[in-house]
Amino acid sequence: MQHPSGGQMAMSAESLPEECRTGVQAGGQMQMMQGMDMQGMQQSMQGMMANMNDAQKGYMEAMMKMHGPMMAAHMIKDSDVAFVCGMIAHHRGAIDMANVVLKTGDNAEAKKMAEKTKKAQEQEIAEMRDWLKKNAKKEGSQ
Repeated sequence: MQHPSGGQMAMSAESLPEECRTGVQAGGQMQMMQGMDMQGMQQSMQGMMANMNDAQKGYMEAMMKMHGPMMAAHMIKDSDVAFVCGMIAHHRGAIDMANVVLKTGDNAEAKKMAEKTKKAQEQEIAEMRDWLKKNAKKEGSQ
């Protein structure tokens, strides 16, 4: 789905690691997540975004990109895997928001916090991906 600002809206588990996508599919909710009708939301967002500056548009895009995969992850039946998959999407959202302030912000301290956030979130995503490889059950068993 195309985002009003021109970016891609991820409303499914497509951007999640394979183990997460498998868990969502095993939970039987993939079709529901892929078939969500977002047209009304998209139309209302277009009007709102017309009056936003670049930073506001960037933050809105980051949030919209994050929420679909987070919701999809929480359709996974295994509570531990659902948490880790949801947190991966959440951490990616934090990285995207940090990139917005790095691009549009003026305050050196805020930019330093953004760099620190990116580094920490990237490291945690790597740790969570490793955890998934070791702990996520195979297809159909989640």
